[in-house]
Amino acid sequence: MRYRAEQFHAAETLGAAPLVAFLLVVCLAVLLYLLFGAGDADDTTDVYVAGRSLRPVRNALALTGDYISVITLLSVTGLVALAAHDGMAMAVSGVAALGVLLLLAQPLRNVGRFTLGDTWNERFPGTRARVAGTVATLCFCLPLMVVQLVVAGAAVSFLLGLSDLGAAAQLCTALIGGIMICASSLNGMRGNSILQAIKTVVLLLAMAVLAGQVLDKFGWSPNRLIDAAGRGSAGTDEVGPLHHGGASGTLSQLSAQITVVLGAGVAPHILMRLKASERGDSARRTVKYTIGLVTVFSGLAVLMGLGAAALVGAQSIAAADPEGLAAVPLLALQLAADGSSGGAILALTVSMIFLTSLTVVASLTLSSAASLAHDIYAPTAGRKRSMTSEIWAMRWSSGAVGALAVVLAVALQGKSVTFLSYFAVGAAAAAIFPALVLALFWPGYTRTGMLWSVYGGLGCCVVLQLFGPAVSGTPASILPGVDFAWFPLETTGLVSIPAGFLLGWVASRASASPPTRAGHRQLERQALTANSRP
Repeated sequence: MRYRAEQFHAAETLGAAPLVAFLLVVCLAVLLYLLFGAGDADDTTDVYVAGRSLRPVRNALALTGDYISVITLLSVTGLVALAAHDGMAMAVSGVAALGVLLLLAQPLRNVGRFTLGDTWNERFPGTRARVAGTVATLCFCLPLMVVQLVVAGAAVSFLLGLSDLGAAAQLCTALIGGIMICASSLNGMRGNSILQAIKTVVLLLAMAVLAGQVLDKFGWSPNRLIDAAGRGSAGTDEVGPLHHGGASGTLSQLSAQITVVLGAGVAPHILMRLKASERGDSARRTVKYTIGLVTVFSGLAVLMGLGAAALVGAQSIAAADPEGLAAVPLLALQLAADGSSGGAILALTVSMIFLTSLTVVASLTLSSAASLAHDIYAPTAGRKRSMTSEIWAMRWSSGAVGALAVVLAVALQGKSVTFLSYFAVGAAAAAIFPALVLALFWPGYTRTGMLWSVYGGLGCCVVLQLFGPAVSGTPASILPGVDFAWFPLETTGLVSIPAGFLLGWVASRASASPPTRAGHRQLERQALTANSRP
């Protein structure tokens, strides 16, 4: 994000309240992580899925926290500020993704014990299914961890009014990453669930306060707010390719919405969260409650986006970041400058962004480490494996994955990294979603077909993303000075999702190994049994 000098000086003059509040939140987060981390027993079921004991309301609060990442918060608000209708459509797509998850919640909870590899291993026993699950998990989690840390580091350092934005952003990124490594290494699903629930409550309350401040500026009249937002967004030219008009822009929007609808709900850390439910029907109720909470979030994000367009102006937001990720920090700064409680508003926004990034990155790290320990280490350890050794492997994996994400995030600080979030969700939609649906519901699916769905979908995403406008060819690209893009869309779902299904179908038909129909019938009975406890 490219914050201008006058914007930084405005943040700097609002006093030390944001910095003090930030340090207090950091200390509280460390204390809570240490406190809750000590409560996880040395049992894999307890560490990975909280002993399958989470009730629907508590698990819904935690699932909402997992689902709403800092990139979701900033991008939805920014999309509304830069391109109102497109942003609202993206907010609806986020809720619709949970509708897809609702249809799959019961079988996904009942099939497999902990990880994505476990789920595929139920249908196709063997190491190849587990390795494919680990590869898909890392391809989703690691890019999303990096972009969360980069964006949160930049936003927090700006709102704190730190003098050297580049070095400060790297320092904030490293700080968030360090706490995240401790959190995921010491904590399991039970402690993480408590912290995610706290984060959800804090996030929604903070957004409600900011949205209320926006409405108060316009006499609590939505019509006046919408009119002002229309005037504030007039004449905006510097926006990302996703917001451009014409055929390419329409296809980009369609591709992005399809990708979010089919990919966001089957993220590996979301699937692990479902497996923490008491029963299959409890998982369905958990998702139902989550849909309500995410709908509230989406409504507040739309109000904040309209407020950013009205009070800050779309041109100023696009000048800071063409994808609109600066909308929330700039809105908070504007509200702080106009009111008497400026320091409190900035402190609230800093805390909201910090907690959102920290908890989601910790969940992503836990999911990655669980997959490495349970699907890679445990099968190779053989008779020497014990629950304690597997948990230690998970903790070491947390440190390794977290350290890699922090190093990459610090190195990429100041660069456009939103394409990593496009790739992560696209990978889930093109590789995980087809393989899950076909494995659960098609008797003719084979192990070869599953492997082709996963690796073929991932390969398609990599190639199309690399040669798309998110990497080169536009001012918002990560390499704006060169142009080797031949694929016109920022998100790949319009092509890669059908490719994942098609590759799985063709490979299954052409496979020499027969489909495991008896295994599918057993899997189907297990998936639809509400009280199933694999």
